Amino acid sequence: MTYPPPGGGENPQYQLQPEPQQPSDPYAQGYNTPPPPTNYYQQQPQYSQPPMQQPPQYSQPGPPMGVQPGYPTAPGQVLPPPLPQPKQGGNLGVILAVVVGLVVVLGVAAVLLIPKLTEDDEPQAGGGDPTTAAEESEEASEEPSQEEPTEEATEGGDTGGATLEGWGTPINSDSFDANTPEGAAITYRLASDTDDDAALQSVVCASPSDNMQFDVDWELEYTGGNYGFLLWSMSKEESGATKVWVGWTLDDEAPDTEDDLSSGYTFTAVEEDGAWKLCDVEY
Repeated sequence: MTYPPPGGGENPQYQLQPEPQQPSDPYAQGYNTPPPPTNYYQQQPQYSQPPMQQPPQYSQPGPPMGVQPGYPTAPGQVLPPPLPQPKQGGNLGVILAVVVGLVVVLGVAAVLLIPKLTEDDEPQAGGGDPTTAAEESEEASEEPSQEEPTEEATEGGDTGGATLEGWGTPINSDSFDANTPEGAAITYRLASDTDDDAALQSVVCASPSDNMQFDVDWELEYTGGNYGFLLWSMSKEESGATKVWVGWTLDDEAPDTEDDLSSGYTFTAVEEDGAWKLCDVEY
């Protein structure tokens, strides 16, 4: 705002001038105009953006009909020969040839093998009548393979089995004589299994050894198993004493190996008052 000059006169130089309009936002000066174009083609209206061009498409021409692929077909060149037509019925000929070959091979094999088989069935030269040979083989099989046991071997219930070296003929518990060293040993073992205390003590001597007395006390105190096994017994003379073995075998056959003796008892038998008694025992 301006003030009049002093003195009261009006000086046209000092006339009141309207105040300039202040913008509402001093920072908006120069921003009310539209923004300049950002694209070159917008700045130059006389030019327009050229359209995008698609790249040319190339396609490789295929070979003409009836021409093998892979051969060049440029002008001036001779075309390759046409493809050969497939043959019809080629596999059928191969199959027929294989079948015919198999038939021929089988026929030759049959011709060679049949005469040989018929020759094997015929009796050998100089072999004689096959009926007579069969009769002779039957007669040979009827003959006993072992000699019949003698009367001495069968006494006392022996089955004629083989014996160990040094030992006598084995006697089994199905048939035995009680008044023998073998019978006394079998009686003792049967009485211990069936808890027959009277029979057990009847075959013990008057002065048994400590081992024998211990075994007797054990058998009298404890109950026997009563297994019912077949027992075998045999005796021998050793250093002036009579040794008696008694026991059972796995196959119930007479003992014939040292392993059979490992499952039994070996007693020392003496004769008292006309009867055989047991005085000592070895396990």
